[in-house]
Amino acid sequence: MKKSNNPLWGEGEKKNFGKVAVEYAAGDDIVLDKIFVQYECLVNQAHQLMLLKQNILPLSQVKKIFKVLEEIKKLDKQEKFVLKKELEDVHSNVEQYVINKLGIEIGGNLRLGIARNDQVYTDTRMFMRGKILLIGHLLIGLINGLNNEAKKHTKTIMPGYTHLRVSQSITYGHWLTAKSYHFLDDLKNLIYDFEQINKCPLGIFEMAGSQLPLDRKITAKYLGFDGITKNSLYTANSRGEIEAKLLADLSILALHIKRTMNEVILWSTDEFGFLKIDDLYTTGGTAQPNLKNPDTLEVVRANCAKIYGRFLETLVIMDSLPSGFNRDTQQTKPALFESISIVEKTLPVFTGIMTSLSVNKEKMAKAAEINFANAPDVAVQIAQKGGVSFREAYKIVKTLIKQKYLKNSFSELTPKIIEKVSEKVLKKKVSLNQKDINKVSTSDACVYNRASEGGPSPYQCLLMIEDIKKKVFQLEKQIIKKENKIKSALKKITLSAII
Repeated sequence: MKKSNNPLWGEGEKKNFGKVAVEYAAGDDIVLDKIFVQYECLVNQAHQLMLLKQNILPLSQVKKIFKVLEEIKKLDKQEKFVLKKELEDVHSNVEQYVINKLGIEIGGNLRLGIARNDQVYTDTRMFMRGKILLIGHLLIGLINGLNNEAKKHTKTIMPGYTHLRVSQSITYGHWLTAKSYHFLDDLKNLIYDFEQINKCPLGIFEMAGSQLPLDRKITAKYLGFDGITKNSLYTANSRGEIEAKLLADLSILALHIKRTMNEVILWSTDEFGFLKIDDLYTTGGTAQPNLKNPDTLEVVRANCAKIYGRFLETLVIMDSLPSGFNRDTQQTKPALFESISIVEKTLPVFTGIMTSLSVNKEKMAKAAEINFANAPDVAVQIAQKGGVSFREAYKIVKTLIKQKYLKNSFSELTPKIIEKVSEKVLKKKVSLNQKDINKVSTSDACVYNRASEGGPSPYQCLLMIEDIKKKVFQLEKQIIKKENKIKSALKKITLSAII
């Protein structure tokens, strides 16, 4: 049985042809491609079944090739299928193995009608869609965890912030549901990415199709895709671009995680004391025995920053490339793999951190009263109940604070004080009764009365929790449906499905 030269494209060339190219250009690709072995075999098997259905290859050849591909899958699961660097990538390694087993007369038809180009596009999309669904499940776990915590704290008053200065009061439950909605957006983004990615590129060959009567729809169905990519050149140009789109959405997800970690780190300091991080996620100071350091949160924050860099790197690689296949796009693979790995490892840790925080309700409530934080509510109440414009009411409230008619908080406010200040500022008397004043004189009263949709009142917070719960449930059903469709399709990649 004659073996082909290595690499496959070295047939008939000089001994050192491509030596430097393989050493340098292949880089770490051969290591990264280990992830693709199972996908590669499935892609080749699906293609062989299609060739058989289209009467392009005989059953005798397809059976033999199919059997060797099953052997590779088994060896890979046992960590025994070794990718050789001189063969550059998983595609040539698998093809050479089949040729070595069956001879070039039969094994040489493994890639009849397809190329390494459309194979790597297909392998990558299969990898990406699986990881998207996995990350989707992790996000669902996070959102449900945040929702459960929010239920416990719909009445836990805390300060809201503008410019990192204490502003209108909210509740801890309101803050948590805000985070849930951000991560819900991330989940929707990933499902949208899945829809774009789950189209089969196989059969575009190098970048312009084949003269063979290939049925790309059959192959797509075998591999669990929702359909085929509609234009061969568009498909070739999409490599790196679909990775960039996914990395963009992972960057936004990383942003949401990173910003949350910033807040938790800040709010768990002695100066704030709102939150206490569980000991699972802290370390001690080697020189300061009094410290518990938020090391895990800081590493989460740093790892999230890496994803931004990988996204930008991918974008810069892609932005000057001409149409068709370019080897530059190979370098988008490390960026994709690393970013997905970071998210996959980070989300369970982040979920654990967020669902194990201890809340100091007293400190939160006290901070919510800092610097007359409910001044906007008081101004609105004076305008509404006193019969003046908001801007007039604003002047009254500003004078109350600036000229120290009140020493510490609006709980000192009375109808007489409002009348006195309004006459001074507006040259007319504005009257409110004490009951109306009391509705905005404290942070908790303000929160309870802010019943506008989406606001922090306990009732609104409960509505948001229920809304999030319903939306997550529907999105989870979509994810499970997609997973089941893929699993069902891949199970049919057997010769028994045809013979």
